[in-house]
Amino acid sequence: MNMREFLFLALLLGLLLEQGCVPRYREAQDLSKPAKPAAAKVMFFVADGMRPDLMESYARQGFMPTYLKLMDEGVRGDNGLVQAFPPNSGVGWYTLATGAYPAQHGSTNNTFHRAGEDDFNNLTSYSMPGVLQADTLASAAERAGKKVAQIHWVGGVNAKISGPTVEFGHYFSNRGVLAAPFDSSEEASAGAFGVSYQAAFLAPARGWTQVPAGDPSAPPRQTIFTIPTKNPAENPDRIYDVYIYDSRVDGIPAYDRVILVANAYAKNGSRKSADLTPGDFKEVKLRGVDGLTGTRAGQTASFYIKLISLAPDLTSFRLYFTPVARVLATCATDACHALPPGGTGEDRLEKYIADHLPGYILSDLAPLHAGIIDEDTFVQQGLELEAIYGNAVTSFILGTLQPDTDLALVGYPTPDEFQHQFLGLITPTDMDGTPNPCYDRVRCKGALDHRLAIREGYIRSAYAGADAKLALARKWRGTHPTVFAASDHGFAPHWYAVNAGQILEEAGLQPTAQTANCRAGGAPTRAKACYSGATAQIYISLSGRDPGGVVPAADYENVRNQIGDAFRNLADPENPDKQVVLKILKKEELRNVEGSDSLHPTRSGDVVVVLRPPYQFNASTPGKRIALTPFFGSHGYLPNLVDLPHQVNMRGVFVAAGPGIRKQDPLPGIRAVDLAPTIARLMDFPGPIHARGKILFNLFPSPGKMGE
Repeated sequence: MNMREFLFLALLLGLLLEQGCVPRYREAQDLSKPAKPAAAKVMFFVADGMRPDLMESYARQGFMPTYLKLMDEGVRGDNGLVQAFPPNSGVGWYTLATGAYPAQHGSTNNTFHRAGEDDFNNLTSYSMPGVLQADTLASAAERAGKKVAQIHWVGGVNAKISGPTVEFGHYFSNRGVLAAPFDSSEEASAGAFGVSYQAAFLAPARGWTQVPAGDPSAPPRQTIFTIPTKNPAENPDRIYDVYIYDSRVDGIPAYDRVILVANAYAKNGSRKSADLTPGDFKEVKLRGVDGLTGTRAGQTASFYIKLISLAPDLTSFRLYFTPVARVLATCATDACHALPPGGTGEDRLEKYIADHLPGYILSDLAPLHAGIIDEDTFVQQGLELEAIYGNAVTSFILGTLQPDTDLALVGYPTPDEFQHQFLGLITPTDMDGTPNPCYDRVRCKGALDHRLAIREGYIRSAYAGADAKLALARKWRGTHPTVFAASDHGFAPHWYAVNAGQILEEAGLQPTAQTANCRAGGAPTRAKACYSGATAQIYISLSGRDPGGVVPAADYENVRNQIGDAFRNLADPENPDKQVVLKILKKEELRNVEGSDSLHPTRSGDVVVVLRPPYQFNASTPGKRIALTPFFGSHGYLPNLVDLPHQVNMRGVFVAAGPGIRKQDPLPGIRAVDLAPTIARLMDFPGPIHARGKILFNLFPSPGKMGE
């Protein structure tokens, strides 16, 4: 090399260094150990079932100002993020929490079978203890000395962290209505959906004390109802006397008020549990001797009661009660140990919330599907009452119990629940343009309901509720926290249900069709279906693998082909040209389903069937391959299934903003598995051990200065 060439190369290298095209040795030394975390405090917020396209639309319309502000200040995914397969809650929440796929975290759907364990009738839910097999972001943060809280975070209890964790609740009873006049069709429908329907026999009130006499022109009446237990060892049947009277003494008979007294208190109004006017929806706390029993003796639980209707002349009356329930919470921090103690084995945080905060409550689809409550009551329970309960818990944990939380994982359930019920009712056609028979018809026949705007408003209110919950949690994180907002899956409208058991029976794989999810059919059952949403995993009763297995190993492949053929040839009798099944996968093909490693050695199905909207598997009709369903939105299709003009979007939300996040245009290629390792990197601690996602360096203000 001559001197001229040397000088030219030296000049070129200098220019490259100045432009940052070649890393300096000094900067490389800084890559591995930054001086301090880019984000000292982070909130990871997940709204169940939130679709990115709807979120962005509602935000632009002004209904979600917190999300709009985050998008304006930070970054969002180009149509959000892609979830693992199948995009259902049991997969999505654990994928977000671990940065791993179902192959690693162990939850292959909301409900699945574990090959080789128990008998072939085994059913496993994603929320059961021991399901989670991968390390979580929350656990990794605690190992690094961070203070962590999980609030309404699905699957959070299975992470087994020390920090405060509030998840679902314990249920101890059924729910139902006390109604007059009696309606035999309502009684039958309630029985089909497993809810209680009781006739109100309105008799003259006798034996009451300490109650208002009311207007003499309307003599008080009485009736009685029972909240049937589901767990007699911990909660008895609860009987309540009901006193109905006219509170306005004006000589005009007009019944307008109801008092509830537990039967044990012999109609003594001074011990009333609730005092209701029409429309009131109130909590009833069950404390001390009125609380739970057995091993939970004295523990506090609660239920809610609504006087849905009370005609002034008593020609109609309807009283709705929710299940007796109690929050599920765990905590092992010093702050929690300082809370008042309870009984043997009673978690102090769970006790405090149950004793001092509003009672646990969520939406409940079964009473609505049974036709014993109206849509407004369903929405009030899932939106207004959930907000009262959820906001109180969030404020207590982040504002009082552990205000110095470093990593807050916060969830919100309502978008999922409302879209399950209403999305198909506001969607005029399917993906092929075929008219939807349930469009604005909750019974899928007859005259229009004329409730399109109301039902779309219900969905919008759920998204706005998520925004309000995010704003509240963000408020407790300080003036400018780093926020990652996501969802566990998207949504699509549906109105048909496929009966997987019926198809297996007709294929000769069940002598009689299975009558419940993941349960065996008649003996000998050669294969059974475990399903949620649009995905069914078909498990073969394999000799040598499953106790009592009936299919010899030599026949395994033949049976798999038999299953595949049965679903591949599935046609809708009412719509014979429709594509019902979108994809059929053999177990080994689950290693890569649109990028998701969903092949678990003992929990994945031998054959997996994925349907196409408007078809899914839940709430099928016995004896029918395909029939209309009582609810109208689902998920669990292929992760990248998107058809926005027809309300189909399986992708989840992704928005990030705050310290450590660069404002930029929407980013493509965001995956659910990427979020946990990225948050760990921002907070400067080693991420979850089993994470398969990548660190999203392109989110950071100086991507080249933050190395692995």
